[in-house]
Parts: sequence; structure tokens; C-alpha cells
Amino acid sequence: MSIERAMDILRKYPLCNHCLGRLFARLGTGLDNEERGRAIKDYLLMRIHERILNEGLSDELLNDIKALAMSGHEPSIKFLSNMGINVSPVKCYVCGDNIFTRLNEWADNIANSLRSLGIEFRSFRLGSKVPLDILSRELSITTEFNVSSAESIKREINRELGKRVSAILGVPFNREEPDVEVVIDINTGSVETQVMPIYILARYRKVHRLVNGEGQVRWPIDRVMQAYGAKDVVIHTGGEDPMGTRVLGNGRPVILQVIRPSKRPGINDVYALLRDSDYDIMLDNLSRVRASAVIRMKARVRDYVITYRVLAITDNPVTDDNIKSLRDYFRNRQVVQVFRRGRRVRRRVSMVYELDGRVVRGRLVEFLVRCQGNLYIRGFVHGGFGDVEPSIAGTLGFGIRPIEVDILGISD
Repeated sequence: MSIERAMDILRKYPLCNHCLGRLFARLGTGLDNEERGRAIKDYLLMRIHERILNEGLSDELLNDIKALAMSGHEPSIKFLSNMGINVSPVKCYVCGDNIFTRLNEWADNIANSLRSLGIEFRSFRLGSKVPLDILSRELSITTEFNVSSAESIKREINRELGKRVSAILGVPFNREEPDVEVVIDINTGSVETQVMPIYILARYRKVHRLVNGEGQVRWPIDRVMQAYGAKDVVIHTGGEDPMGTRVLGNGRPVILQVIRPSKRPGINDVYALLRDSDYDIMLDNLSRVRASAVIRMKARVRDYVITYRVLAITDNPVTDDNIKSLRDYFRNRQVVQVFRRGRRVRRRVSMVYELDGRVVRGRLVEFLVRCQGNLYIRGFVHGGFGDVEPSIAGTLGFGIRPIEVDILGISD
């Protein structure tokens, strides 16, 4: 779009410097929109003045200067005043009474709102609610004049307020990963704030075998809440452990979502509080991640490779030949699992990569199973009443009852 087209727009719509400059936001560097809009009006006035000197004053050129003056362009107002013509600025067609004159006031309100939270924060993200009629008028101009170099008024407001608040608080503006988020309604001036969660990626190990169900598992959540001065902690695990299973080895991935933290300690300080704690769950390898890591972790669960240790009692004695047959048969073998809930029937296919075993004594047998993360391990051992095929019990031809299950390692 040629800058000369700006005159076509101003003839129809009086625009403040900000709203005119935004139409050309992609043109020129080192200028904000207010400077850009003022420069465009200066340029247009000089072009008109040049034509007056060459062609003489015409109604067309006089009306163009009046259009510039009505948009609040002081040099044009002064130019007309020297000719004995008085023109007063009118409201900007897009933003009305030039809302950009209130930026400093709003920035102070936002800074005060953030201070009143009484929490530690090292970055913030800022957004704004802009009345629909302003957005509609802005869109009508860009559509009518086919403007492709513009940016939205919301983007400019957010950027300009962000710079001012950052200067007041000495805290950087961060769109991607802020500690706090603030939204201002420019119609009412009200400010809404939200303390953003902290996401901690870790590996957990469950070192005790519980006999009364998984509801008794004690996570060190109180220590995490203490470290961050948090309101709550939500646990997101990468998969589920069979009931009564210990998680050993390198542990299972977990993400702790820390709700409304008031402190921002370093990871090493948090880990120090977790050492030597008397809990069923032990957390290691802590690191900060983004919220999107929760989705990625859960999406990858079926692709985990898990090594199980299963201690089982068999109905009949197991021989070394039985173990060898199982080892050969279940190398890279697909296992189909059927899950029933009411009338709903769901099938799931999992891979068993390796299986080995040994007779501990009598009919007590230990199996090592390396498999895909979505395998129902107990059902794979006892056959799931025919809903897991093939299974260890089905392959041997007699019953097997798992009595202990441990996870020895998870590769993710």
C-alpha cells in the first residue's frame, strides 16, 4: 500500500497519529506508531504545500489540509490559521478520545495491582480487553482500503503498556513463559491478575510396596508447597502403576503443577527440601518445564519401554524348558488386550520385546518382562480371564497368580 493512500483514508476518517501509524506498522524501522503516524502527516502536508506552490491553492488541496488538521495534525492547524482559517481536531474515528493518552495512568494501575499480589515474580505477560466497536471500526478501514501493512490496536496497547509497566517494576515483559499474567479492560480501567503455575518435571520412585491400595501413597507435596509458598500442587504422571507396584530404577516421569506460587526458589533449593524425607514417593532429576510438557508426556506414555519384575505362584511346576519356550515365544510378540466396561469393548495392542524368568523355589517363579508402556502386566501374566492373548498362563497351559510387581526401569 502506497503511503499516498493515507490521504484517501484521512479524507474519510480522522485518525490520531497512533491509529494512522498502525496502518503502516510494517513499514519503516525504529519508529513507534505515534511517530510513524505523525511523520506520515508531515509528509502529506509537505506534498500538498509543494503542489500549492506549483499549482496554486485549490479547493481540493485546501480540503486535504483541513482533513489533516481535523485529525489533530498541529502543523496543518497552524498552516490554516496563518490563512485565517480555524479548524479544530475531532475525535479519532477508531479510538475516540485518543485512548493512548491514558497509557501512563493504566501502567501505574497495573503495576500497583501486581505489587498488591504480595508474591515474587520475575516476568509478566500483559493483555487487554478492547471494546468491540473499536475493533470493528479498525477492521472496517483495513478492509475498505485493502490495508496489508497494519497491526491491531490490541497489539499496540499491549506492547506500549508492557514497556511502561516493565520500566516501573524493573521486571521484563515475557509473552511465552510469564510468572504472572495481567489483563486490563480499557473500557473500565479494571485490572485482572493471575499467578501462573510452575511446572516441575521429575522422575519419581515408589520405594514401598503398599498392601492397602494406592490411596495410601504419600507424596512429598507438602514439601513442594512449602518451597514455593503454593496454594496446591497437581500431579501429572506419565502413565499409571499397577496396584501395589514399586517403581524402582530410574523412576517414572511426573510433572508437578504448582498452583499460585508466592515464591520462586531455584530447583536446587527445592530439591534440598526433598532429601531425606520419609515418604513413599522419592523425587529426583527436577527441572522447570512449560505447561505444554504435560501434553507431550501423556502423549508418549504408550511408547515408553518398561521393564517389569513379576513374582508369581504357578499352579504347576515350571521347568527350565518352559522358561526357554516363553523366552523364544515372546520375543517381539504382539499382545492383544480386551477391556470391557458395560457394553463397551475396547481392544489394545501392546508389544512384548523380551521375557525371561527363573524358578525361585517350588512353584514360585520370577519373570522379567520388557514391554511397551501400555501393557496390562498382571493380565499378561494370568491371562485376564481370556481377555489377554497371548499370555504367560495361556502359553504354559496352567494358572499363574502374580503376587509382586516391580518396575525396574522406564525408557521414555
